[in-house]
Amino acid sequence: MAEATGASYRSGVGIQQFTRARDRLVDVTAADADMAAVLRATVSALHDVTRFTWCAVMTVDPQTLLPTGGVVEGFSPDACAPFWDNELLAPGFNKFTVLARSNDGVATLVDATDGDLARAPMYAELYAPLGAADELRAAFVLGTTCWGVATLLRADADGAFPDHEVEHVRGLAPLIARALKAGACRLDAEAQAPAAMLVVDADNGIRELTNGGADVLDDLRTPGVNEPGLPAIVGTVATRARHSRTSTHLATRVRGTSGRWLRVTAAPMSGSDGHVAVMIEPARAADLTPILLASYGLTDREVEIVILLARGLATKDIAAELSLSPHTVRDHVKAIFDKAGVSTRGELVARLFAQHLLDGFHAAVHRIQPAAVGQER
Repeated sequence: MAEATGASYRSGVGIQQFTRARDRLVDVTAADADMAAVLRATVSALHDVTRFTWCAVMTVDPQTLLPTGGVVEGFSPDACAPFWDNELLAPGFNKFTVLARSNDGVATLVDATDGDLARAPMYAELYAPLGAADELRAAFVLGTTCWGVATLLRADADGAFPDHEVEHVRGLAPLIARALKAGACRLDAEAQAPAAMLVVDADNGIRELTNGGADVLDDLRTPGVNEPGLPAIVGTVATRARHSRTSTHLATRVRGTSGRWLRVTAAPMSGSDGHVAVMIEPARAADLTPILLASYGLTDREVEIVILLARGLATKDIAAELSLSPHTVRDHVKAIFDKAGVSTRGELVARLFAQHLLDGFHAAVHRIQPAAVGQER
């Protein structure tokens, strides 16, 4: 990786590097690239405008701000669990949930601690042993929705992140958010699970089915029951969508006999013949979060509150969001803690992530070598 001096950043080269980084992000957004390509382009763009030795750029569930995947450079795989334990459970600076709700989503640890890095548990436990001099964090937000976060670390030899490099990252943040949003909104090929599209008639008979769709339907048949044609669980979704008067489509999550969670979306076709189009695809983290929370016996209202807690909202903000009194919210939070067997908000979010989402996060993380980034320049 070609290294640039601080002087070159302050000169015209800084403008050239920012332009190159901006063009990377614009190009990958326009190219209909998959999320892996978006993440690689993001790391390369960040390398264009600032110097760092370790980094993690992560996609997040916009509802909970918990990570769903990402790309890691330099960090050992063993650092993942301690990092998230610190992020979710320990006090600290520049928490992702805070940055995601801030007017300025980019901050450095040196600035936040007034240069006294030892005040930060994350630094003392994870960064100091690496020989890190500073951490830059960013939340990539469009409007009020956060699509990803990043942490960049500089080595001792490079010193703290200089202001002009922080400004470059700040300037790229909206472009990164737009690229991550575009990648998240596509049917991600990384899911590595089959999908099916079909059309059923008014009697739920299958009229059209994509290649390979039969295997997907077989995964949804009730064990021990003879179900020729459309599985009953899919037929129920199609029937409800056909007769719904309140929505143009119906979406739900189902679990196949393979153990995979699938998202089933049904929408009536135009005309009066009762035909319904059905799409069956791998469920995403955002689809599963309400189900995972419900497994603790939480009510629908308690699920809403947990999602807002995970985003870092205070009691008064949750009350305003849900049109409840702060006292009612506190009662709900106490009930949630009792059901989940935790005593703090951090423990609740950590349990949701560690017990239900961490394995999927590991599987969705791409690891790259620093040399690979340099070769893309």
